[in-house]
Amino acid sequence: MNFTSLEFLFFFCLVFLVYWNLPDALKKHFLILSSALFYAFSSWKFLFHLILVVAINWAFIRFFLAKKWFLPVSIGFNVLNLAFFKYFYFFADIVGIFLGIPDFQNKVSLDGILSKSLDWAGFEVVLPLTISYYTFQFISLLVDKKKGTITEEIGFFKLASYIFLFPVMIAGPILRFNDVATQFDSPKMEKEDMVDGLWLVVIGLFKKSVVSVLMSGSIFQVFAETSAFSGAALLSTVYFFAIYLYLDFSGLTDIARGMGKLLGFTLPQNFRAPFFFNGFGDFWRRWHLTFSFWIRDYLYIPLGGSRSGTIRTCFNYLVAFGLGGLWHGANLNYLLWGVLTGLYLSIERVLTDWKVKILPEIPYVKRTITYLFVLNIYSISWILFFTPDFGSALAAVQRIFVWSNGVSFPNMEPCIFALLVAILFHSAEEWPDKFNIRFKWKAALLPVVWILVLLALPSGNADFFYGQF
Repeated sequence: MNFTSLEFLFFFCLVFLVYWNLPDALKKHFLILSSALFYAFSSWKFLFHLILVVAINWAFIRFFLAKKWFLPVSIGFNVLNLAFFKYFYFFADIVGIFLGIPDFQNKVSLDGILSKSLDWAGFEVVLPLTISYYTFQFISLLVDKKKGTITEEIGFFKLASYIFLFPVMIAGPILRFNDVATQFDSPKMEKEDMVDGLWLVVIGLFKKSVVSVLMSGSIFQVFAETSAFSGAALLSTVYFFAIYLYLDFSGLTDIARGMGKLLGFTLPQNFRAPFFFNGFGDFWRRWHLTFSFWIRDYLYIPLGGSRSGTIRTCFNYLVAFGLGGLWHGANLNYLLWGVLTGLYLSIERVLTDWKVKILPEIPYVKRTITYLFVLNIYSISWILFFTPDFGSALAAVQRIFVWSNGVSFPNMEPCIFALLVAILFHSAEEWPDKFNIRFKWKAALLPVVWILVLLALPSGNADFFYGQF
C-alpha cells in the first residue's frame, strides 16, 4: 500500500480516528494490529514470517540474554534471515561462476531446478517488505540490550510495537529502541504537533509526488538507454539523479515523520541539507542519517573505528561501507558503490591525518574546489544505482569522460525547477531558525498549501525509488 495512494489515505484516517479515541493502555496494541494489517496488504504470508521473527528475537532476549553466545547467535539469526531472502540469487550466481554451473546464474533456470527438487511448483525466493530496515532495528536492539544501553524489560508487545510501526515500514527512518520506547506508553499530540505533522506530510508529498515525479520523466529516459545519450546528457543526469534521490527519499521520510507526529511520536531526522557538505565525511553526516549512524555504531566502531591508526581506520571504512553497499541490494554494483564510498572516506582521512595539503589556503578557493570535486565524484558514482551491471556503468562513465556525442538531455525545465526546490529545502534544513514561522501563520497557511499540493498531484501512484532497498 503506497503512502501516496487513496487506499492508504483512507487507511490512515481510519487508524487516526480510532487511535485517538482509545485509552492509552490500548493504543499500543491497536497500533500493532493496524501495522500488521498494513503489512498484510503487501503479503499476509510474510506477515506471519515477521511475527515469527519478532517472537524468536523476543525469546533470545527473554531467555538467553546472559549467555556468552547471545550476540553472535541472535545477530547471526537476523543476518541469515536477511541473507536468505535478499541474497539467495546473488550467492547462487557466485556459486555458479566458481563451479561452472550456468543454471545457477539464471534465476528462471534455478527456480525450475529447485521446484523439481523440492516438489514445490513455482518455487521462488521473494523479498519481504522492509526486511532490510527491520533487520537493522533488531540488530541495534540486541546490541544495545546486551551492552546495557537499554535497561528496561522488553516484553513481546513492546518489541512488536518497535518493529510494527507502519509509518517507518516502507523505508525508514531506521529506528533505535530508545528513540521510541517511552513514546508508546502514553502518546500525546498537542495542536502544534498536529500542525507540524500535517506540514511534514504535505512537504513530503510535494517533494515526492509533485517535484520528483516531474523530473523522473526526463532522467528515466536516460536510464533506459544510457548508450544512446551524449556525455553531456549523462553528466546532467547524474546531477539531477542526485537531486531526485534527495527529493524522493527525504520526501518519504517527511511523510513518515509527519504521520509519526500525528500518532504522537517524534521520529528521528534523516536528512540535514546533505548537498551543503564540506567533504566526503560531512556528506555522510547529513545524508540518510539513521543509516550513516547505524553503520558507524554497529559496524565501523566494532571493527575498531579510528582507534588503531590511519591504515586500520581506512580498512574499517572499506569494510563498513562495502557491507553498507550490499545492504542496498544483492548486486555487484551496490557492493562497488559501497567500497568506493569507503575509499573516498579513506583518502580524505589519510590527507587529514598525515596533514597533506593539496590546495592553497585561499579564502573560498579551497572550499569551492573541494565542493565541486566531491559533488562530481559522488554524483558519478551513483551511476551504479541506475545501471543494470558494472559493464553498463563503466560504459556510461566512459561516455562522460570522453564527452561522447549522442542524444541531448530531454526536457531540462522540470529538473531546473527541482534544483531550485532542493536548494530551498536545503536552506530550511541548514538554517531552521531563519525559516521559522509563527504558529498562527503555519496553521493559517496549512489548508491553502494542502489544496495547492493536492491539485498539483499527478494521476497514479509513483513508487518511492528507495522503497526497493
